[in-house]
Amino acid sequence: MSIVKKTQKRAGEYFLKKEYANRQRKAVAVNYNDAETIALIFDATHKDEFELVKKYIKKLKEQKRKVKALGFYDEKESPALMSSRLEYDFFTKKSLNWYLKPSDPLVENFINEPFDLLINLCMNFKTPLLYVTALSKAKFKVGREHKLYAPYFDVMLKTNDDTSLKDFISLCEKYLSMINPK
Repeated sequence: MSIVKKTQKRAGEYFLKKEYANRQRKAVAVNYNDAETIALIFDATHKDEFELVKKYIKKLKEQKRKVKALGFYDEKESPALMSSRLEYDFFTKKSLNWYLKPSDPLVENFINEPFDLLINLCMNFKTPLLYVTALSKAKFKVGREHKLYAPYFDVMLKTNDDTSLKDFISLCEKYLSMINPK
């Protein structure tokens, strides 16, 4: 990673921490089976992960869930085959400020939506997706474990470095189904 990118990442994490400290949000535990509205955040840069997320969205819709997914494509322009659909939208580097905070109305709308459950499917934490997760008004936020980012999540699942996205999705379903919010 170049010195410029490291500086941007550090600055982004610093400003995110400051902005997050000013937010008021009370987490509400939600069982996976009871969640009616589910938000998915994912890295759309890798086509195979995007295809897996599309299959997961289809599965959730078959279960009569309202699903909205937001993908980050880590380039200036997204490929034509990644056009927004009803279930998912994308943002790119073009909509980031210098310290990697998304400044796109599409992202703002996603952040302000009070989803029952937000699942961050990003297997390698990217600052723009951390912003979306941390600032989201979702009732319950889940993601992969990372000690630096623990304040932004309500539940973090411990995984190995080689855990695949498919396995992580299965872990989320398994453990979130065990939650008893009563």
